[in-house]
Amino acid sequence: MIIRINPLESTIEIFYEKYIHLHGFIKLESESDKKKYFIIIQILNEQTISDYVLTRQKLKNVRITEYITAELESELQYVIQGRPIICTEVEKNNDKKTDHVVNVFFFIEDIMEKGVLKPHSMEISEIQDDKADYLETIFTPEGIFMGNLASESKVNVYFPYDYLMYHFFIAGATGTGKSNLNQVFLDGFLQHNAKVILNGKGTKISMLAIDMHDEYALGCNNYGLYDICKTTQYSKELFGKWFYLYPNKGMPPVEIKNMAEPCIINYQDIKPEDLFATGSFNDLQVGAIFSAYRMDPENYIENLLTDGYKPLGGHDDRTMAAIRRRMHWLEYSDMFRSNASSKLPNIVKKLEKGGIIIFNCSMISDLEQFLFNGVLARTLFDIRKSLKSSTDLTTLESKLAQTLPKSFYNNYKPNIQKIYSKSSTSLKEPTEMPVIIFTIEEAPSILRPEMMKYSNVFKDISRQGRKFNLGLEVISQQYSPIDDTILSNMNTVINLPLRSDTEKTVAAKSLGGGIQYSDIESLTGTRGIALISGIWLTNFQKLRIPLYDDYFMNTSKKFYEDFIKKRASQGSNPPPTGLP
Repeated sequence: MIIRINPLESTIEIFYEKYIHLHGFIKLESESDKKKYFIIIQILNEQTISDYVLTRQKLKNVRITEYITAELESELQYVIQGRPIICTEVEKNNDKKTDHVVNVFFFIEDIMEKGVLKPHSMEISEIQDDKADYLETIFTPEGIFMGNLASESKVNVYFPYDYLMYHFFIAGATGTGKSNLNQVFLDGFLQHNAKVILNGKGTKISMLAIDMHDEYALGCNNYGLYDICKTTQYSKELFGKWFYLYPNKGMPPVEIKNMAEPCIINYQDIKPEDLFATGSFNDLQVGAIFSAYRMDPENYIENLLTDGYKPLGGHDDRTMAAIRRRMHWLEYSDMFRSNASSKLPNIVKKLEKGGIIIFNCSMISDLEQFLFNGVLARTLFDIRKSLKSSTDLTTLESKLAQTLPKSFYNNYKPNIQKIYSKSSTSLKEPTEMPVIIFTIEEAPSILRPEMMKYSNVFKDISRQGRKFNLGLEVISQQYSPIDDTILSNMNTVINLPLRSDTEKTVAAKSLGGGIQYSDIESLTGTRGIALISGIWLTNFQKLRIPLYDDYFMNTSKKFYEDFIKKRASQGSNPPPTGLP
């Protein structure tokens, strides 16, 4: 057996007589005078000896020495190439352990350079059954449950809380498990909020979940948020007065009628930059829209929809006609109205206090969805930016009055002190506010490069949102149409099976984390298996996502039953026995 370092590829190569299944793990060990070292290697590639020699001679980055040739002529059959992801140091005199999980390869190189370890001194450990104990060092339970490692089912994988606001991307073809994964996430967010309620400390997580097929509330199959709601006996601490948002004049499912609210957004809540996220406007049209807004901020949309209207500035009749054509759909929308009873202040309040909202978009147009998403994201982004730059309540109110549309500000003002004041003299920091996750479904439609030409809130949040506890969850069947700025700021990517060879190629280039085209290709024909790459991982991992129905029945249902019992024992008000 030969174990050698390949510094060109930051890998360790093992010439071995046994076959190890791909994407598995293997434990190596070595020792110096004072310490023992245990190294967990994630296997990336496996070749026969003859294929390895042929490949290396072609690449000319490894010289086949007489020593290696002699070893190759022995009983060895395979070359395993892997990346070290954990190195544990153990003091011989007191058994003190130190785990290294960041830049592990460079740590190993450093101790070799210092002569602590020597080349070819590593061996394959006789005991391999405890690999899961080492892998749990990476996937600590301080996060949102996602599933298990595909090759180590005992190891649960958690999405660290600290990286939620760094944005995440879920890619996969139709039917590969994107909605199921989102159900697992929603459950995890609610479990986190339940722990915050029980412990009386910590920061809640909020999420606006865009539901394109109206399946999250009652479940993709059998179980959904409604079942969690029932299990917690309709806990208002966890769900508030409502959690289900549906288009105005729509009909919510009978089961959750009393936990649902119709969505109405006023024209007066919309700023010009919100409109630009719904379609392609050219420079002349953008100028005319801004002119109309400056002249009459409260009524500019109605003015732009009126035949013959022309704002000051010498705008062409054809420009105004083109704007009306691009905006005429607003006249037929039941969601967007003028001077109606807007629900936007209540939606913002719920998210700022830490709550989950399921928005049923199955019966509205893409344009309505995109405008709603844009108005909400921009409003919250403006609020959090004003909060970060304010030192007292008076300054905050003044900045919000200047930044937010007048009608929204007047309706939202009574909440400002209650939500954002930490004491009578100080304000909360944005990082003390709940993390808010915005989901963007049908991402290629709204995050195309041409939509990013003018001010775009999602582009801004992708670059700056983490400072304000605002994160994006982008869901798509494709990589290629999405703006590069958005993709480059998705610091965690979860890749379910893709059908198109073109998309697989783009994905391999975009993902990072060591993922190759062959790794993505290996998912073809599978469901519920994903490759996950993130800045919190040394190397990508293969994830097995549970079917949500099984996860609810086997795990989370008991968690919520225990939650409601613990709340009762803590002396909180007895939970209601029926619908609120």
